[in-house]
Order: sequence, then C-alpha cells, then structure tokens
Amino acid sequence: MGWLSSPKPPKPPDYTALAEKQAASDREAASSATWADRPDVVTPWGKETWSSSQAIDPATGKPVTKWAMNQTLDPQAQATLDAQQSGDLAKAQIAQGQLGRVGESFGKAFDTSGMQAFGQAPTAANLTGGQGIMAGLNTGSLGGMPQADAQERQRIEGMLMGRMRPEQQRQTQALEAQMSNMGLKRGTPQFQQEMQRLQDQQSRAQFDAMQTGGQEMERQFGMQMQGRQQGWEELTGAGQFQNQAQAQKFGQESAAQAQNFGQGMTVANYQNQVRQQQMAEAERERTRALNEYNALMTGTQVGQLETPDFADATSAGGTNYYQAGQDQYQGAKDVASAKAAGKQGMMSGLGSIASVGIMAF
Repeated sequence: MGWLSSPKPPKPPDYTALAEKQAASDREAASSATWADRPDVVTPWGKETWSSSQAIDPATGKPVTKWAMNQTLDPQAQATLDAQQSGDLAKAQIAQGQLGRVGESFGKAFDTSGMQAFGQAPTAANLTGGQGIMAGLNTGSLGGMPQADAQERQRIEGMLMGRMRPEQQRQTQALEAQMSNMGLKRGTPQFQQEMQRLQDQQSRAQFDAMQTGGQEMERQFGMQMQGRQQGWEELTGAGQFQNQAQAQKFGQESAAQAQNFGQGMTVANYQNQVRQQQMAEAERERTRALNEYNALMTGTQVGQLETPDFADATSAGGTNYYQAGQDQYQGAKDVASAKAAGKQGMMSGLGSIASVGIMAF
C-alpha cells in the first residue's frame, strides 16, 4: 500500500543562508556600480581622479572601501591660483594695517559743529488787507427823502383857480345878460339849461386845473428824486473806488509777501542742500578707511574645478536568491499537492467500482 500513502511535503529552504547570500550579492552589485561612477575626468583646466583604500567601518568593525576624489589643476591655472593667493595674502596684510585707521575714524564722535546751519522757513508777514474797507455809506449828506407835498399841489390849484375865477364870473354875467335880452327869465328851462352848460364847462376847466396841480407836484417830486439818486450814485461810487483801491493795495502786498517768502524758502533750501553735501562728505571721509579695508579683503578667487556632468551608473542589483528559494519551495509544495490530489481521486474511483460489484450480487 506504499503507493497509496500521501507524498511527503518538500523540505523548506534555509532562509538565513539565502538572505546572507542575497546580501553578499547586493554588496557586489553596489561595489560594481560605485566603480562605474568613479571615472577619471580630464578637462582643459585640469583633471579629476579617484583613489581608494581599505578602512574599518566604525559601526560594524568590518573592512570597507574608502574613496577620495583628487583634483589637479592645469599648470597655468595652478600658477594663476598661486599668484592670486599670494596677492590675497599681501592685500590681507595691508588691510590688517588699515585696521588702526578704521578704529581711529570710528573712535571719534561725528562732529557737525562746523557745518552749515539748517535753513529756517521764512515767517509770513501780516497783511493789512481789510483795513479801511468801506462797509457802510453815510447818507446824511443826501438830506431827507423827497415827499409828495399836497399843500404844494393845493397852492398850484389855488393859483390856477384864482386866475380862472374872474373869467368864469364874466362868462356867467355875460350869459345871464344875453338870455335876459333874449327874453329868457331866470328859472325857465332854457335859462337853466344854458347855465348848466356853462357850469359844466367851468367844472371841466377846474378839473384840468386840479390835474395840472398834480402833474406839477409829480414833476417836482421826480426832480427831487433824480437829485437824490444822483447823490446816492456818487456816494456809492466813492465807496467802491475806496474798496477797489484797498483791494489793489492788498493784492500788491500779497504779491510782494509771496515773492519775499519764496526767496526766503530758496535761501533755506540752498542752506539745507549745502549741509546735506557737507554731511555726505563727512560720512564718506569717516568710512573711507573701512571701505579701503573691505576692498583689500575682497578679491576674485580661482573657483573649484568644474567637471562636466556624466550619466551615473545604476546598480542592476544582486541576484535575488531569497525570492528564488521561496519560488522553488512553493513549486515543490504545488507538486506534492497535485500528487496527493491524484491519489485521492484514484481511491474514490476504486471505492465506486467496489460498490457497483456488491450491488450486482
């Protein structure tokens, strides 16, 4: 029945040994990549080379490779570097001697006593504008306002009536005598009619006399008002002339003051510019020794040799022994599982055949 027994599972690999073998393979691959990244580079200005030596890793105590990069300048560039370093040393020695001057300059307080004084803004003078301005008019010289005089009108009317009254009396007497000669007696209609006509005519004349008195009163009132208006215009004209003269005086004073103020500001600005120039010159003189020291200590140096870039080598990695061991072990397990499954199927088939034979009997 040995062929019916289950197959033995495969023996697991030695994972520790595989891991150590994997690490050794990785170190070898890394070492190869490092060697590939250490080419000698030669340029017109010099060259760059690599050297290696054995050293002990302080962390692990195991030997490791120690690398050193060596740069060698072209002879002409090396001579230039030597000359520059020699010049820099000479300048540094000279600059060292300038430190005394620097300390002397900054050891003194900044003195502004002999400099131009600050310019002062001029003071604006007080203007006399507004003084003497005529704000009101004295109308006392014009006298009182004209009045429409009714008494004067009545006087004129009386004069005109006095001149008309004798004539009207004569006309009345003449009309009465005429009507009497005609045989018309007082009290008759025709007599009364003629007398009424004469009275109407005389009333119209009296009314005209009254109108003439009113017109004369109006004419005299207008003449008085015209005289007062002329006096008023002369008075206001004099006031305006005085105010215009005062305004002109104020404008002239303002212009003169503005000119004086502008001249004063020009002088003050000039004084301030002179002081600023003096301050700048004093500050430059104060820092001259320090600037000379900085100039001596600053120079152009030969820079580090710049080599052209090249593609870095990439490590392909070591052989993956660990994964290979796992894959081999898994494959052996799969084979054993397949064999076990086949035997299990055969046993199931034999069992089925035996059951059919028993049922046949």
